[in-house]
Amino acid sequence: MSAQTLHHLVYQSVATTPMTEPELEALLIQSRAWNEAHGLTGLLLYSNGNIMQVLEGTQEEVHYIFQRIEHDQRHFGVTKLSDGPIQGRNFSQWFMGFQVVNPEAFRQLAGYQDPENPATHLATYSENDNLSLYGLLSSFSQQDEIYR
Repeated sequence: MSAQTLHHLVYQSVATTPMTEPELEALLIQSRAWNEAHGLTGLLLYSNGNIMQVLEGTQEEVHYIFQRIEHDQRHFGVTKLSDGPIQGRNFSQWFMGFQVVNPEAFRQLAGYQDPENPATHLATYSENDNLSLYGLLSSFSQQDEIYR
């Protein structure tokens, strides 16, 4: 990777329809191929149609793929939770790590905004909150049960 600054972006969304295991596998194959070709790494968490993803790479690549993600018809309610520079990659071993998370644990993630409760969208997050959300998601990189 060049001397460009590393960047991260975390978002959440809701699948238009719940994804089956074969659909998730196809998405992972496609995402991993794209990410490998564009120097992106990250993690995708899925829980009963709820999605949270962290992306790492150059700011240009991260924002380019996020723009494509925002327009993907397979999900809606795309909400950016964290976006900024990072010192180093926390997901360097995965072009796209993946884990299914039980719904209660998913709702407990820092920064999660309940799409069914508009009041949660009024909250504002500081740069420290963004980094703590990114750090929390980084803890998933330490878990053995993540599908790589």
